[in-house]
Amino acid sequence: MFSLINYLKKYKARIIIGPSFKFIEAVTDLITPILVALILDDGIPNDNKKFIILISVAILGMNLLGFICAIICSKCASKVSRGVGLDIRRDMYKSITELSASEKDKYTTMAFTNRIVHDVNQIETAIGMTIRNVARAPFLLIGSTIAAIIIDAKLSLIFLAIIPVILFIVITIMKKASPKYIDAKRNLDRVSNVTRENLSGNRVVRAFNKQDYEIERFDKVNNSFTGTNLEIGKLSSIMQPLLYLVVQLGIIGVVYFGGVQVNIGGMTQGKIISFINYFAQISASLVVIARIIIIFTRTGASIKRINEIYSLSPSIKQSKHAIELNKDMPANIEFKNVCFSYNNQRNMVNDLSISIKEGSTIGVIGGTGSGKSTLVNLLPRFYEVTSGEILINGINIKKYTLKSLRDYISIVPQNPTLFKGTIESNLKFRNGNASLDEMIKALKISQSYEFVMEKPEGIKTRVERGGTNFSGGQRQRLTIARALVDNPRIIILDDSSSALDFETDYKLRKALSTMLKTTTKIIVSQRTNSIKDADNIIVLDNGNVVGIGKHTELLKNCEVYKEIYNSQNKKEVL
Repeated sequence: MFSLINYLKKYKARIIIGPSFKFIEAVTDLITPILVALILDDGIPNDNKKFIILISVAILGMNLLGFICAIICSKCASKVSRGVGLDIRRDMYKSITELSASEKDKYTTMAFTNRIVHDVNQIETAIGMTIRNVARAPFLLIGSTIAAIIIDAKLSLIFLAIIPVILFIVITIMKKASPKYIDAKRNLDRVSNVTRENLSGNRVVRAFNKQDYEIERFDKVNNSFTGTNLEIGKLSSIMQPLLYLVVQLGIIGVVYFGGVQVNIGGMTQGKIISFINYFAQISASLVVIARIIIIFTRTGASIKRINEIYSLSPSIKQSKHAIELNKDMPANIEFKNVCFSYNNQRNMVNDLSISIKEGSTIGVIGGTGSGKSTLVNLLPRFYEVTSGEILINGINIKKYTLKSLRDYISIVPQNPTLFKGTIESNLKFRNGNASLDEMIKALKISQSYEFVMEKPEGIKTRVERGGTNFSGGQRQRLTIARALVDNPRIIILDDSSSALDFETDYKLRKALSTMLKTTTKIIVSQRTNSIKDADNIIVLDNGNVVGIGKHTELLKNCEVYKEIYNSQNKKEVL
């Protein structure tokens, strides 16, 4: 669970120092009206210039001291707020990266991003404002009230009369605004999601001339977001003018009744000026406290959203006595009655049993949604099997450490993902100490060597975000090369050659079989030609294993495989 107090403990010294200096500033603010009253009541009537100069210097010194204290407090507030924000973001990012795929599926990318950026910013603002005002505003409010009562208890009744009105305004507005802060955060997630979709799919939008439709879709969520924020803005903007109005009416009352007291000799001019100054400080403190309440209300919504992330725990956990999976060990895999379903729905993999020997090549094929990618994602434990077990070298994969298991296995996903940097930095993503020879070998196997070396800078060639400066086929080959660096014992190609032409695809498969003889290869593909030379082929249909065998065997015994093959090879006579 998320606890803000735990993050604040690290900055205990600054949290004490900041408000302490702000308290001193508040004391100087309380003393100043008294000094002004002395000038008006004693200095000016008696034409005592030395006294006036002395008190004026004292007022200047007080203001200078308050200024210095305010700067020190602001620095402390800035250090604490930014430091806590840094710590929360780091821990949130770490927490998100440790989540299993099933937990990440519950939120969109932008929902995570907005929590890390906007919600943490809100917490930073609240911390900074609290440190700057936690000592000053309440102390000024209490101190000014006491001072005003000491000056004239009867006149102070005006202030006591307006307190219930002020409380009523603040509580009423907060009750109406509080639920809208959470709505605003949710609407922000929607705006961010639509924006991200439109920007990442910009070419598709243009290709289908759907710009107007997408603009309309964006306007819909944006108007909802804007509308909610306008409602919050209206409520928040009403509060401060109403408070000032009530306070100014109080000041008018003070001036009127105070003037009467001055005329009859009940009060001096200095006292009435001091009283008005204290009354102004009281009103300023109330406004600041009202702002703090608004900030705390917003921050409460942000903390609730952050807590949603902290409350998630990875479903894939490493056992306490997990053992290391050594890369020197052979890669013998066995699926025993494996079943898997998302959220207890229908099985995406149903009762799969197969043994895969070291160095062999396994093909996985089936229609869209048949469970191909799901199957291969079970091996590195991106998802946990619902029932059954997966063994590597006769040991359940749950007994291995997650790090050693995923170092042992290399997977190339359906969508090729390259990171901004260079070809070299992407190839070293798996192993930062990879040698040039290892990278060259991986480039040659993946059929990337020629087009990389044609570049003026070779492996130092710049890679833009997502690899947009490379073609689809080049991105796929580079992601395959990255997976091959560091010699994985098992490599999974999840439909990762779909953008390759048939000749390049053939050369890739040939290189994999001849140059990685001891590596166990699992190839997921939509093409029968890409897997027909595999030692065994698993055919899936709606999560069910409808066939396991070699290419020729499946053509005779498996109708699903035969249909797929015939649809791709219509001109051939079987």
